[in-house]
Amino acid sequence: MRKVLLGMLAFSLLALNIQAQDDPGKAYTKATRALSAYNLDQANNKEKLKEAKENIDIAITGEAEKMDAKVWNSRAQIYNALVGKEVNILYIDPTHILPEESESYAAEALKSARKGLELADKKYLSKEALASMSEAGRYFSIIGNQRLQTSDYAGAYKPMKFFLDIDQELRAKGEAPLMESLEDVANQQFVTGFCAYSAGDKEVAKNLFNTLYQAGHNEPLVYSLYFNLLVAEEKDAEAMKVMDAAKAKFPGNTEILISEINYFLHENRLDELVGKLKLAIEKEPDNLSLYTTLGSVFDQLFQRELEAGNEDKSTEYFGQAMSYFNQVLEKDPGSTDAMYSVGALYYNKAAAISKDLKKLEEDISKEGLKRYNLKKDEMFSYFDKALPFFEKVESINPNDQNTLIALKEIFAKKDDIELSNEFKKRLEVITAGGTNTESYFKN
Repeated sequence: MRKVLLGMLAFSLLALNIQAQDDPGKAYTKATRALSAYNLDQANNKEKLKEAKENIDIAITGEAEKMDAKVWNSRAQIYNALVGKEVNILYIDPTHILPEESESYAAEALKSARKGLELADKKYLSKEALASMSEAGRYFSIIGNQRLQTSDYAGAYKPMKFFLDIDQELRAKGEAPLMESLEDVANQQFVTGFCAYSAGDKEVAKNLFNTLYQAGHNEPLVYSLYFNLLVAEEKDAEAMKVMDAAKAKFPGNTEILISEINYFLHENRLDELVGKLKLAIEKEPDNLSLYTTLGSVFDQLFQRELEAGNEDKSTEYFGQAMSYFNQVLEKDPGSTDAMYSVGALYYNKAAAISKDLKKLEEDISKEGLKRYNLKKDEMFSYFDKALPFFEKVESINPNDQNTLIALKEIFAKKDDIELSNEFKKRLEVITAGGTNTESYFKN
């Protein structure tokens, strides 16, 4: 009986201990004491900060505590301290990487400070909450900037957006802002907009870029990215106003020019593209993608004129296309884009001739057959010229779908059924979601 009574007493004491630990009011007191102990000796009382966090999270579950500004202000201070602990290491060791939870801790600090501000019924409580908001804002800036240094623009987006939002809140309440000047604010809007664009939050990016555009901001990317967003929404008239303003403000700027080129490519405005691409090449002679793009434009012009029966013009455009693709190969012999483009140019020429062959099939006279055979030989000569370029691309990348299609078709035209079927099988591997482990035309 004595053992049973002792067991019951032990159980009761344990239940009382759990109840005490879970009591929100007592948890709040423990949290504030633990935070004070940590602040007195941060080096030796690190565990106190963990204790403060655990208890303050219990505290906010209480009905009375949920409505108490002091509790929320304390929670903001504790969560800020969790971030500040890591930031202090960063000040000593610039290579220190802030842990992932730093952002969520700063977000909890901000949420708590906003709640504390909402519930504050005394001036000092409002001041405490605003101070915690400001501190969280500075931490968001540090987190975001560390990610910017590694070009993690998408990762930097939320911290930068929080920083910008807090600055605006503080200004609206007549408090000291996080940024000293309106120029700093504009630069932060640009950085946040760029990060939003990278993270895929197009609406936030568009709104920020629009604000900067209306203010006449001096960063060309604002205009080019805002233009891209408007085009994506099919607001072409509005987009062209932005483009006109950009060209007037930044004459000859490459970023603006490339945005316009991409728009004309999308609209298939080939004739206008030639001059713009030539200008872009003058400004960026080492940007090989511009040469390839211009070669592709001339290829499309060649096909258009050939279809229209303008032989002289089509021949001119064919030569221009070949010239730009070859310029790429001279600068970068390993460019598979240029290799494929040359092969495709020859292939397109052969395909155009094959249409003429169908017309000649109807003439079965001796002269007709002669013309047919000459045209057929000409067609195969272009397929033969295309083949080495496609083979080279396949030897480098055995999973390029367009190259495999071209090889399959060329070997079928040449009545090499075995090879045509080989590339048909390789193509089926890709379309089924697989990969070819090695090239057929090995280096």
